[in-house]
Amino acid sequence: MRITKIEEQKKNKKKYSIYIDGEYHSSIDKEVLEELDFREGMELNKDEFNKKMEIIQYKSALRASLFILAHSSKTEKEIIKKLKEKQHSDSAIKKVLEYLRELGYINDENYADSFIRTVKDNTGTSRRSLYNKLASKGVDSEVIRQKLEESDIDDYASALKAAQKKLPGLKGNKSEKAAKLMGFLYRKGYGMDVCRRIIEELELDEG
Repeated sequence: MRITKIEEQKKNKKKYSIYIDGEYHSSIDKEVLEELDFREGMELNKDEFNKKMEIIQYKSALRASLFILAHSSKTEKEIIKKLKEKQHSDSAIKKVLEYLRELGYINDENYADSFIRTVKDNTGTSRRSLYNKLASKGVDSEVIRQKLEESDIDDYASALKAAQKKLPGLKGNKSEKAAKLMGFLYRKGYGMDVCRRIIEELELDEG
């Protein structure tokens, strides 16, 4: 196998396209290209080339994941999704996840803890809404339940705060306001018992 061409990509100056025996093979980060010392005209046997490509794919996926994590914490599912979108190989992604777990850069339990602490005091945040948000991010259901049990979230106090903020903007008679408020709270993820209790305790005026 012979590297016949190494070409800088027009849309991304940090990546290069590699051509093997006259045909496009793959893209490679500039830093990895320099590290592996790939050059035009270089001859490689198949096994040697495959090993080098595995290194390329892994380092490229690792660089991408660290860039993602530098901006904000992510769950394993989110990292996998973003790396797949960038067309990194499954084997490279698997190795990257193992490395990130080992270093503690990704930990879904810690992520759930941090997420709950950050948003639990936001107006209208219920246990159910937190559960759904974390589940959508790929956190295991048992982990979510455990972390919610350990938290001091009070659905009633949260629902009351949300209802009091919403109430001044509601129009209609008492029944219409009650129905609108009930729907609003239920969509926020509060249980029917909490919703009914809030409606019963708030003074809903006519008009």
